[in-house]
Amino acid sequence: MMDPIPEEARSGLERLIKEDLRGATVSSCAAAVDEDGRIYFDEITLRRQDGREVVVATGTRSGYPVVVLEVNTGSGWRDMTVPEDYRDELEELTAEPWRPDPPAAWDHE
Repeated sequence: MMDPIPEEARSGLERLIKEDLRGATVSSCAAAVDEDGRIYFDEITLRRQDGREVVVATGTRSGYPVVVLEVNTGSGWRDMTVPEDYRDELEELTAEPWRPDPPAAWDHE
């Protein structure tokens, strides 16, 4: 189990994920129309700009329906997660600020 992600890092990750999806294109979808004319999708597959395919799927969180992303790993599909899919970005967002080493003491002799 990973440590809780700080709120500021979550906001940064949410921005990155939105950017990834804004540039994605629909590569396939399974649409259905019911007798009342409502349109439903069983599946929407997106191809991100980096070439990875993700599926927009349904799931539940705390008993409520939500939309989740699944990623094709090459050997099957799994839910996208920060630790597996945005690890580097999380490390960058939670890293201590870089501070240069103090200059060496200078002898005035």
